[in-house]
Amino acid sequence: MGRHKTAGYYGLAWMDFMEENHPELVAEMKKAGTYEAVAQSVNSDACNYYNLLAEQYAQQNPPLEDPDAYRSWKYTRDYYIDSAVMREKVLVAVTTP
Repeated sequence: MGRHKTAGYYGLAWMDFMEENHPELVAEMKKAGTYEAVAQSVNSDACNYYNLLAEQYAQQNPPLEDPDAYRSWKYTRDYYIDSAVMREKVLVAVTTP
């Protein structure tokens, strides 16, 4: 099973970040057999954080009913939340699940 099937969206982004910026840590995790597990853990944590931020955003900025306004609201929400998740959960040198 390839990493794309087990790591998830944020796990893959983390793997790319780690391979580009911390190859020595990647080599250590691969040697220890923990690389996939850490990627899956990062993905799970990032998805949970995304859901939390989405709830908070909707409470603070209720969605609009007009279809065009809703699309704009959703785009802004998704951009804001994905940026925060990437900065705070994915683009971090994590080495343990």
